[in-house]
Amino acid sequence: MSAPETVIVHTDGASRGNPGPASIGVVIAEPSGHVLREFGEALAPTTNNVAEYTAVIRALESALELGARRVQVQMDSQLVVRQLNGSYRVKHPDMLPLYRRVLELIQRFEEVTFAHVPREQNTEADRLANAALDRVPAEESAVARLFKLLVDGKAEEARGLLSTEFEYRRASDEDAGDAEVFLRAWRRPGAGWQPASIRVTGPDIIFEARRQKEAILWIGRVGDGKVESITEYRDTIS
Repeated sequence: MSAPETVIVHTDGASRGNPGPASIGVVIAEPSGHVLREFGEALAPTTNNVAEYTAVIRALESALELGARRVQVQMDSQLVVRQLNGSYRVKHPDMLPLYRRVLELIQRFEEVTFAHVPREQNTEADRLANAALDRVPAEESAVARLFKLLVDGKAEEARGLLSTEFEYRRASDEDAGDAEVFLRAWRRPGAGWQPASIRVTGPDIIFEARRQKEAILWIGRVGDGKVESITEYRDTIS
């Protein structure tokens, strides 16, 4: 099948508690209405605005994979639309890396537009986001909370989420470390980290986070509410 030149994208971000458990929903369709791709994805606990921006990022990345050249993004967040159209400035430091990532992705298309639509015209993206949020189990929440505590500098609280037999591995190291090695590695995480996604694959919890051009991926396991192991991968984002 030939790549679509133009796609219509509907996105939505949800957060219960703001900040709290969060998710996104994305629908990508041809102008005729034929749906090319749709998905919902749970995020680590975060704010509604972070979820909205993450939905746009995922949508543009997916449109690139489909080979689209022009993208029309429609969403019910008036604030995000006005920021991306240049009417409002993005001031919050947590939002700037996400905003810059959207700008980077825009450069890879011939044209990207952003339009505000009423919620009743964004129902499918909203449904996908809420369905993803409903699927988040306690194991995912434990890994997401661990990450948030570490980036907030609350190492002792983070320690309480680790099992007594906790193992930490980095992709570059052959030997496993214990809780102390893990906490030392994350003593100074640096600013700007934002949770990107979290999902369950078999017994593993797959957690991703990003800041500017850097990304991490954790493959974790949880038992009895405690994180038993983390394998960590780091990469740069082009």
